[in-house]
Amino acid sequence: MSRDPLAGWPRLRRTAWRAMRGVARSLPLDGGRLLASVVGRLVWACDARGRKVVAGNLAPLQPAACRDAANRAVQRSYIAAGLAVAEGLRLDRLPARQFEADRFSLDDPWQVFANRPLAGPAILVGIHANQEMLLAALHHLGLVRGIETAALDEVDPWLTAERTRLRAAVGCRAVTLDRAPLAALRALRERRVLALAADRDYSGRGLVTAVRGRAMRLPPGPAALAAQTGAMIVPLLLARRGWRKFRLVVGRPLRPQPGADPVDEVTRLTAGLADAIGRFLVAVPAQWVAFHPVWAR
Repeated sequence: MSRDPLAGWPRLRRTAWRAMRGVARSLPLDGGRLLASVVGRLVWACDARGRKVVAGNLAPLQPAACRDAANRAVQRSYIAAGLAVAEGLRLDRLPARQFEADRFSLDDPWQVFANRPLAGPAILVGIHANQEMLLAALHHLGLVRGIETAALDEVDPWLTAERTRLRAAVGCRAVTLDRAPLAALRALRERRVLALAADRDYSGRGLVTAVRGRAMRLPPGPAALAAQTGAMIVPLLLARRGWRKFRLVVGRPLRPQPGADPVDEVTRLTAGLADAIGRFLVAVPAQWVAFHPVWAR
């Protein structure tokens, strides 16, 4: 899981996707979660190279002396990845019961969502943890009316289209990264809401910023978009609290300063975002899906 073993076989990737989708949609949600957790454990047991990468990513977030806890966190990270896939494959048919008050709680001390749906322009940023369920929660809880998000351009355009279709079921319009900058800028200028994962830089041009005392390369996009449009940045974390329960945590909004130097603003906002990301990662290290090295060397 530290790499894509099917990248060179698009037909096999499609077959695997169809098989996973068929199984996930034929089972009740909890049945799919159970199967995903079993598969996650099996992959963890077989993927020695991936375990080493994940352990390196999680090491700065946990006490160094507790090796057993660190090993358990690595295993739970594999399980979290499996759960994310199982839930993501059902985005268009998640039961309404999943989003009732006894299963979903909202921690919003800054009253960002006091008035629903949230009015734009706004940039919602999160980490690679429970991402698909976060999009579903924003939709089903009525926190946003619609949302724009950036997605990786898959090797197979068919797979990109499948993921886009699933996200559309929760009011999400996805654009691939090669078209994302202009589409995101246009969306914010039209006072819409944008959602981005901010804990991974895919461009190679990220800003090296301290996260929990370690250097991490973060994408400059969220801060640059905020500086150009005046949109506030809202850090979000969807934390799993057991098999069915989730807690949506809203971090302190980051607001661009009118008239400030754009370069200075990007640096300041990215530093504030790094602080929020660090808090989120420490809160749920085992739910962070990070199968590639993330710390800057």
